[in-house]
Amino acid sequence: MDIDSFIKKQESAANKYKRVYKILDFSIITLILFTLLKILKFDQVLFKFRTFELYADSTYGPSDAISTGFLFLALISIFISVLLTFAIHYRDRKIQIVSLIEEKFPSLNERLRTANDNKNIHNIIVDELMGNVLEIASKVNSSELLEKKRFKASMALLVVSLAIFSFVMVTDYQSDVDPDDLADIIQDFPGMPGNENATSPDETFPLDGDGDGNGGEEDLIGEPAVIVVEGEEVDLSLPPGAGTGFIGGEESEELPPDFVSSSAYEVGLISSPAYYEQLPEGYESIIKEYFEEMAKN
Repeated sequence: MDIDSFIKKQESAANKYKRVYKILDFSIITLILFTLLKILKFDQVLFKFRTFELYADSTYGPSDAISTGFLFLALISIFISVLLTFAIHYRDRKIQIVSLIEEKFPSLNERLRTANDNKNIHNIIVDELMGNVLEIASKVNSSELLEKKRFKASMALLVVSLAIFSFVMVTDYQSDVDPDDLADIIQDFPGMPGNENATSPDETFPLDGDGDGNGGEEDLIGEPAVIVVEGEEVDLSLPPGAGTGFIGGEESEELPPDFVSSSAYEVGLISSPAYYEQLPEGYESIIKEYFEEMAKN
């Protein structure tokens, strides 16, 4: 085994442990976030917004066992967990493996770094140093690179968060927070849909004296309208108060219209023209007598 093989082996083990830390942190953060959102009824808060209210009654999975609210909470928790996990482990990639090995194995402190820097040089001093380093490296166990305290703490926290998550899901425990109040608070956040182009009533309907030149301070008389008729200019604009307004009922004097009564005339009987229509032969006298009797009554 040479120095390069030893360093690569330890680097591979360190990267494996880093992935374990990331998986544990991601799982813990996701469970905690989902549990908090579930307790705060955040799935109900989402359905208060028009974008999500159409999916309120949708279900998925076998026997429609998974609700849309559960999926929304899971997606939100996973998204935030990815960001937080990335932020927590951002500096992991900057850790130098040689420095990490020397920190975990004090017997290699300064020796491993010196041997790695002079691995292409061959003389009595370097060869002796290289031999001592490789002898120590052969006794190194890669599991020593695992941070046992951190791993145990992460496992304990994972078990606790999983137990709380299971309790909330089984009992459907929720707080007394009103989803409408949370929706109102979220709606007031900058950048939320509907706030960018919000217009106050005063901006939509300006008050008297608050116009911007297009409404409130409009000149009702305007510029005089002048036309030219046969070489002469004629002003068609009406001056204010020129009889174009309304007159109160107390100021108007309305007179009843004059009616001319028609002359009286005598009321008499007028025979119907149908009486002189041609009657069936042989029945003229009978029909005439019938109408005469009817006229007497």
